[in-house]
Amino acid sequence: MKDKILMLFFTAVYFLIFCFLIDLVFRNTLSVLTDLLALVCWIIAFIVSVGLADYTVKKIK
Repeated sequence: MKDKILMLFFTAVYFLIFCFLIDLVFRNTLSVLTDLLALVCWIIAFIVSVGLADYTVKKIK
């Protein structure tokens, strides 16, 4: 149970960091293509943040 809570916490933290960086890149764009690219980046950021959270929880153990 403790591992799942840590995993959720670190996933949220890493995802928020990636969302901030994605927002900096795509802030002033007004194109459908860039909106789709930002959406793809969010999906990739979520997958990477889950992987980083798993790695972090394993390192904490």
